[in-house]
Amino acid sequence: MKKLAILTLAAAAFGGLSLASVTQEAHAKAQCNGTTKPCPLQKWMRDNVGTPMASGDLVAVAQGIEKIQAFGGPAMKDWTMMAKKTIDDAKANKTDDVKADCKMCHDAYKDAYKNNTTLRNRSLP
Repeated sequence: MKKLAILTLAAAAFGGLSLASVTQEAHAKAQCNGTTKPCPLQKWMRDNVGTPMASGDLVAVAQGIEKIQAFGGPAMKDWTMMAKKTIDDAKANKTDDVKADCKMCHDAYKDAYKNNTTLRNRSLP
């Protein structure tokens, strides 16, 4: 009976350690670094705004920005205003203005985004 209790305890301890190490590993893999593993917003923006912008598809750029217009939240207080301007400029087919809008947003939030792990790993709405 003692052996069974010891074996059960050892199995539970080993299982707990395995689960803990798996959880830590999964968490580490989930963390983005902005370079080899893009962050959720970074990847989404590349796919849904950057690629259409590169091909001159301002309709798709406007649609992409509309989808994340409210993403900024309190940490990025002017995000919605900047997004609205970008949408309006894209719909008006103002390529240079859209590029300037993107730069304005990147200049305003890039450093804070890069330095805030919670913000970088936040899921998209």
